[in-house]
Parts: sequence; C-alpha cells; structure tokens
Amino acid sequence: MSIDLRGKVVLITGVTHGIGEATGRLLRQLGATVYGVGRDEARGRALEREVGIVFRRVDLTRRQEVLDFIRWFEGEVGIIHALINNASRNSRYSILNTTLEEWDSMIELNLTAPFLLSQMAARLMISKGVKGKIINVAAIQAYFPLESSFPYVTTKGGLIAMTRSMAVDLGKYGIQVITVTPGPVYVRGSEVPKSLDENAATLIGRMGRPIEVAWLIAFLISDLNTFMTGNEIIIDGGRVISRKPDPREITSGEV
Repeated sequence: MSIDLRGKVVLITGVTHGIGEATGRLLRQLGATVYGVGRDEARGRALEREVGIVFRRVDLTRRQEVLDFIRWFEGEVGIIHALINNASRNSRYSILNTTLEEWDSMIELNLTAPFLLSQMAARLMISKGVKGKIINVAAIQAYFPLESSFPYVTTKGGLIAMTRSMAVDLGKYGIQVITVTPGPVYVRGSEVPKSLDENAATLIGRMGRPIEVAWLIAFLISDLNTFMTGNEIIIDGGRVISRKPDPREITSGEV
C-alpha cells in the first residue's frame, strides 16, 4: 500500500525551509498540487522551478498580508483538501524580557495566521463537500520548555489547544484536525553535524530529519487516514521521556 496524493490540493506555510520544504517536495512527488507560502522569495521561486510548488510570498506576522493571500486563494484556487500550518520561528525571550513587539509577532505567526488560514480552509472544504485535513505543527517545547523561550512555548501550546477546538467544531463535516509535534529535528542544512547527532538527547540516539516529519504529514493528509481527529502525534525520537540533557547547541538556541 502506498500514499497517493494525486488530485489533492494542499497549502503549506513555511514552505521555503526545514520541515515545510521537505514536506512540499515530498507531497509533490506523491502527486499533490502544492501551494506554499513563506518569506524567502528566492527560495520559493527555486521550489517552483525545481518541483512545481506554486509559491506566494506572505509574511504571516503581517495580518493584512495573510488576509490578502486568503482573498487570492479563494478567488484563484477555490478548493483545498489539506492545510498544513507549519510556519514558525525561534524566539529566545524569557518572561522577564519579552517585548510587546515580540509577543505580538509570535501571536500573529503561530496563532492568528493558523486561525485565519484554517477558517478559510474549513469554509472552502464545507462549501465543496471536501472531507479534508488540517494539520498544525507544534513543538515538544509546549511540554518540555527550554529556558528563555516564553513566547514560542506559549503559542505552540495554544496551537495544540486550537487543534482540539477546531476538531470539535469541524468533525460533523468530516474534516479531521491533527497536531504533529516534532522534537529535535535538524533544519539548518542537509548534513547534521556528527557531534550533534552523537549528543542528541533522544532515545533513538540522533537528531530527527525533516523528511521523517514530512512522511508522517503525508500519511495524515492521505485517504489512508480516516479515523483520527483532535489528537496529537509526537515525533521526537523519544525526547520527552529521555533523561539525557540537551546538547549545548540546542539550549543556547544555535539549533
């Protein structure tokens, strides 16, 4: 049995790097029509040329840009089978030094943009009779916070709660809403530094790779996934139950 996404229209946020890029590339290989948003125009255009992702530059921290994109998507595309709310960024502030500017930026990126895009996707799915999927990508920091990660941790926790609430509202329409919660996944390049793998605080004994999360997402948005909603899947190599300390690169925010 294989994953076949032919005929599926998928929207991914944060498509120009890391998990988003790996997922976009994989979904195209599996036959989906992929629309992707991000801020890196050059990388987005490269993905258009290389694998056929339809890219739109959108800064998800700017509400008007999100609303403008929604109007474009509704008018020009008009149908969606899966939304993957993946875009995020690191935010190394504690409760003591978080500014209102940083707080507002993280709220817009990790909560407001997923809310608006999910609302659009759900309305389109219902209007077209599509029993679609909405996937929210959180992080194990919602349960296992690093020091000085207050806005990031708070908003990722909110995204998990958002999944549950949307699942309650949308289940009667056959729309499944699921959280994917990655642990330590290396997204700074194609080659993981050997020392980082060797010192990873996972039970598997290495860092995760974006493609491993991408394969999980591919299954979740496929027709093979028929009876999950409102739940959360942690993909972390056993990090949350490991007693190993995180390597310095992670605690310092370098990775």
